[in-house]
Amino acid sequence: MTLKIFLTIGGFFVLDDNNDVISTKTFEPDPVYVSTKIFNLERYNESEELNAILEEYADTEIKTNSSLVRDFIRSRRRKVSLDNSSDDFYSFQSSLFSNLAKHTSIKTDEIYHQLVRETNILISKKRVAVASQRTDKMVVHAILSLDDIVTTINLFMSRIREWYGIHFPEILKEVENHETFCKIITEIGARQFYSKKALEEYGFSAKKTERIYNLAKSSMGAEYDNKDLLPLQRLAQQTLQLFEEKRMLENWIDEQVNKIAPNLKAIVGSAITARLIALAGGLQEMALLPSSTIQLLGAEKALFRALKTGAKPPKHGVIYQTPELHSCKWWQRGNIARAIAGKLTIAARIDAFQGEYRGDELKMDLDQKIEEIKEKYSEPPQGKKDPALIRQQRPRGKPKSRSRQKNYDKSKSRKHKGGKNYSKKGKK
Repeated sequence: MTLKIFLTIGGFFVLDDNNDVISTKTFEPDPVYVSTKIFNLERYNESEELNAILEEYADTEIKTNSSLVRDFIRSRRRKVSLDNSSDDFYSFQSSLFSNLAKHTSIKTDEIYHQLVRETNILISKKRVAVASQRTDKMVVHAILSLDDIVTTINLFMSRIREWYGIHFPEILKEVENHETFCKIITEIGARQFYSKKALEEYGFSAKKTERIYNLAKSSMGAEYDNKDLLPLQRLAQQTLQLFEEKRMLENWIDEQVNKIAPNLKAIVGSAITARLIALAGGLQEMALLPSSTIQLLGAEKALFRALKTGAKPPKHGVIYQTPELHSCKWWQRGNIARAIAGKLTIAARIDAFQGEYRGDELKMDLDQKIEEIKEKYSEPPQGKKDPALIRQQRPRGKPKSRSRQKNYDKSKSRKHKGGKNYSKKGKK
């Protein structure tokens, strides 16, 4: 006998070969109760009703109209097939209302439609809540927020340096670190308050401390007092707070990446891992991507520009920031980028679906593969030049297309089929 199990808003219906209902496991006509039952089956693959049916009808071939029921039965190592387009399915659908009225508390169409509507709304809310709880989605927003903070810091520092340069222009070349520059402005202020002891607290060498001190005494900048620099000091103080927020956010990203993607972190580090997850849209989305796509994540503009103009496509995206790829020879980058992307694909799928830690093993295999590539391709290919040198020698302007184009001599007139001569100046 072939058993048919149908999932409905009123519960599970079990039919025999003659499409007669031989057993039911009904739900209470409560949207909260029904949505919980269906969501638990969808999310956690759990159902007391289905367990009871399988125990009652052991060693029986099963057909069902629901992929949720099929996945549940398969997980219990029972033979099952999905059937939602046969005559049996349409026959049950046509008699659905009568079966619900006979075996459940759903007696009218109004109750049925209201129950379906409210149940679907509750299930959608549960799905949204689960999706919002995904840590990888939080990491995506965190890394994007980190980019915003860095952009804001650079914007503020450009203004702060230009502003303070009116008062002490010589210090701009001496202090390149932005955070140290802001600390000097907020803690010392005007250049007449500079002292060797105060400058030594910022980690400068004795030679550099002496040079900055002498420059402060002989500066050609405008004379300001700390009262005049008060607005600038407030702006510098706000920028220092942004530096602190940046550090805290980086630490949080590192902790979360270590929890959700330890294998990816072992290969490329937490910062690049977070950026790859953000570009892919999530960890599970990244796990479904092929290695060729992961290799080019972050280089979408260059890829489409290459497709449009006919130029050479990019070899790597964000993964170029990895030390192994950034420091290698230019002719080895393509092979090394493919090797890194391949290991990242494996690591992403392990992190997303298995949770097993194999980061050290994957990292060791990758390092060995990179050494083999460097040994095999130790010399540059003949007839090819470094792309960086080619870009430096290329004239500035819009990139030329590699598509075939006919060259016309603009100084010469061309002849029309009718026998008349035409040129850009007009007809002749």
